[in-house]
Amino acid sequence: METNILELRNIGKTFSGVNVLRNIDLTVKRGTVHAVIGENGAGKSTLIKIISGCYQPDAGGSIRIDGEHRHFKSPRDALDASVSTIYQELLLCQQMTVAENICLNVQGRFKGVHQQKKGYRKFAAEILARIGQSEIDPDAQVGKLSIAKQQIVEIARALANDSKILLMDEPTSSIAQQDIDMLFALIRQLREQGVTILYISHRLSEIMELSDQVTVLRDGDLIDTLERGAFDVDQIIHMMVGRPIENAYPKREAPIGEVALRVNGLAGDRFRDVSFEVRRGEILGISGLVGAGRTEILDSLFGCIPIRSGSVELFDQPYTPTTPASAIAAGLAYVTENRRKTGLVLCRPVDENINLIDLRHTRGLRPVRRKRFAKNAEKYKNELDIRLNSVRQLTSTLSGGNQQKTVVAKWLLTEPKVVFFDEPTRGIDVKAKAGIYDLIGEMVARQLAVVMVSSELPELLSISDRIVVMCEGRQTATLHTRETTQEEIMRHSMQ
Repeated sequence: METNILELRNIGKTFSGVNVLRNIDLTVKRGTVHAVIGENGAGKSTLIKIISGCYQPDAGGSIRIDGEHRHFKSPRDALDASVSTIYQELLLCQQMTVAENICLNVQGRFKGVHQQKKGYRKFAAEILARIGQSEIDPDAQVGKLSIAKQQIVEIARALANDSKILLMDEPTSSIAQQDIDMLFALIRQLREQGVTILYISHRLSEIMELSDQVTVLRDGDLIDTLERGAFDVDQIIHMMVGRPIENAYPKREAPIGEVALRVNGLAGDRFRDVSFEVRRGEILGISGLVGAGRTEILDSLFGCIPIRSGSVELFDQPYTPTTPASAIAAGLAYVTENRRKTGLVLCRPVDENINLIDLRHTRGLRPVRRKRFAKNAEKYKNELDIRLNSVRQLTSTLSGGNQQKTVVAKWLLTEPKVVFFDEPTRGIDVKAKAGIYDLIGEMVARQLAVVMVSSELPELLSISDRIVVMCEGRQTATLHTRETTQEEIMRHSMQ
């Protein structure tokens, strides 16, 4: 049996005359965790989509698996070659059972209409037992499972397909630390069983902990592949961006002004008795494990979900959030966690997305003012350093960091006074993160008040001034960042 399970030679990909990947030569060893890392727009996702059969490489490129030349015309061809992909946005049928999802790609193995469900259940139970997850009920509806458990179902479905190569794209972006530990234990177990894992993550701590090899991409080129023990965080960052990043968490000091938002005894369906205030020029962080009620607090204050009890004041005036439109009119902005679903219209150009909320001023059949759209878009393109070819470029073609800047530009156009951020740097690289922190710093320097939910404790400790800690819908502490530690925050998160 060959030591190398996957070999890519001269892989390139061009879209509309733009080289996204150039002459990629990559060798992956069997039974290893091989990390692929780089800035947004470096070509990671394109490379994964070529390996998974979603894209075909340009002429001259070749893929070998177990020494055999492969040409994937579709994802089905990749599955037939024992290559499975787990994307950042999970691709499960939410209304179907665990067993039905696990058997989705291997239904042909089960004969007889009446025996199928029984066969699915038995087969799924065997796969789950193999990976030490027997507590997951094969008859459970997938949509009712936690995100972490859904990821395990995705992995089980890949193993049901006898996958030798598993491609994992940002698998920890939406799960809590205890679930990350469980996932890492499962990845190590799969490695011991001979499964090869290509692992994409922007979290360098994960790369350092898990990977046997690291391949760094930059601007479509493969910079180098390094063995474990031959790299460190600073070296990887330098290779990714072409220069050292002196401060991964730039903090902008700003004068603290009057109270902008005051919350007293706030309660909703998933949280209760929450009280805090945030001032102009201040960044208030909200921490807690997934499911603690962090996002629901922002949703209620922005009028997305009802408030059950409590009071809210905006600049010392009573404020009752009823709808997002009323929140916007009151001077609030909300950069949501999932920019692709609730922040942007990906199939529309960048200029339209930046002006999306401004469209509320267009009434009836009055024509959209394109000149104003273009002027606004060009302004924020320059101010926020949004990297694109044209403001008429489709938003879906931008990197994650530039998409996030587009969302921020959309809200800045409304001239808000209080800005909510939910996981502002989710799924973007270290350089793009620093850019988002700079933008938040500019906001507080202009005396805006910022409330920021984040699962990354180093981010909260470095960027925010104070931190509200949540645990199972309860506020357990309010801490000053200069006087606390990650350990103290975690302790309050698990009370």
